[in-house]
Amino acid sequence: MGLIESIKKNKYKTVSIVGLAKNAGKTVALNYLIGEAENLRLNIGITSAGRDGENLDLVTQTQKPSIFVTEGMYVATAKKTFMLSDAKAEILETTGISTPMGEVIIVRIRQSGNMQIAGPVSVTDMKYVSGRLKHYGAKVVFIDGAIDRKAASSPVISDACIIATGAVLSRDIKKVAEKTAHAVECMLLRQTDDGIRKIILRKKSTCIIQNTGDVIVPDIKTSITGGKKINELVDEKTTHVFIKGAVTTSLLRDIGENKYLRGIKIVIEDGTKVFTDINVWNELKRKGLKAETLNTINVIAVTLNPVSPAGYFFDSVVFKSEMEKYMPEVKIIDVVAGGDFE
Repeated sequence: MGLIESIKKNKYKTVSIVGLAKNAGKTVALNYLIGEAENLRLNIGITSAGRDGENLDLVTQTQKPSIFVTEGMYVATAKKTFMLSDAKAEILETTGISTPMGEVIIVRIRQSGNMQIAGPVSVTDMKYVSGRLKHYGAKVVFIDGAIDRKAASSPVISDACIIATGAVLSRDIKKVAEKTAHAVECMLLRQTDDGIRKIILRKKSTCIIQNTGDVIVPDIKTSITGGKKINELVDEKTTHVFIKGAVTTSLLRDIGENKYLRGIKIVIEDGTKVFTDINVWNELKRKGLKAETLNTINVIAVTLNPVSPAGYFFDSVVFKSEMEKYMPEVKIIDVVAGGDFE
């Protein structure tokens, strides 16, 4: 069974593709899905949380694969990137959503070709655009995201998420596997109990929940700089600490110094909010750190790109085998060599 068939079978309507680094193979994965959808005669829509599909990476100055759109597809992109496309399309709607590349428009592809995609950035605008693509006929909408725009994978926006990783992360296969497994682990964190979830949703801010029923809201501007204050307030009565916003290395280090660490659970909004060093994360896990989330992200596959733009590459078979050892719970697909979603 192909990945697109699995998406259709599970009735996922919005799927994000998140790259763990530039040139991790996100566009290759998207083109793979577009090809599968065309073979299955499935109408799809695509947009991007930012800009994708340019021939030359604007940061690394390396060649990038173009997004190849096919007849019948629906695309939400900015006017300037639309004008750079060699695909032919009809404009269905001007959304009024502004981007640095102009207003986001929705088009239907009439003749296949290469296209750059620049879509909305905010969650609200992304949800609107995804809804409009479905309104015009897209059965599945793919959102092209990135590690610095991975909120696109939030369950608030997407039903499912595909992680794109590759040799670009490191020359060492094991390091690539470790980094990818860490990202997947964070996204798949267990959802916290309903009772705790209700308390957190009511408070809507970083808070410390105690077994007495009391809820302490620390006097901090942000969680990023409030680690030491949170640490001071955690005691033997604490059961959960909810962190609103980014979970950083320094924040975890501060909380990790608390002697009651083994007795508490850290609750985060979702896996897209974790920005921590892998070694610190694993060290605190060994000390007893338990992490949960308000919303688990549905990671349905990890796609592999064994080729790095720096000129080195991994053996595809070895690469896939190593990744499967680290992530046995997730389907691994080499989108360069091809492969089925078993």
